[in-house]
Amino acid sequence: MNERDVTKLSPQLRQELGGVDESSQVEVIVELRPVEMPEAGSRQESIAAMKEGFERELRPVADKIIQAGGQVLETAWLNQTVRSRIPAREVSRVAEHEAVSAIDLPHKLEPDG
Repeated sequence: MNERDVTKLSPQLRQELGGVDESSQVEVIVELRPVEMPEAGSRQESIAAMKEGFERELRPVADKIIQAGGQVLETAWLNQTVRSRIPAREVSRVAEHEAVSAIDLPHKLEPDG
């Protein structure tokens, strides 16, 4: 794994990976590179193009997750993320994919105030 791919893993994830067995399944959020929005068209056309772009980027990343022995749990086109479970030893291999911009642990949403 090269230096650029290592930086795709959050510090929290790197710490987590250091403390688990390599065969353990780790739940992660894989962030894909942003899909470029079309400049022209209606809002509906822009949304459709963004969804289509996400699906196009997602396919090879999902394949890589599955080939690594993991599974895709949920996808979110709006923020370009994939919640997945991946064997700890394979997380860095998934990060090598060019469409992956970052991998992190899931974060709990906290209410404001």
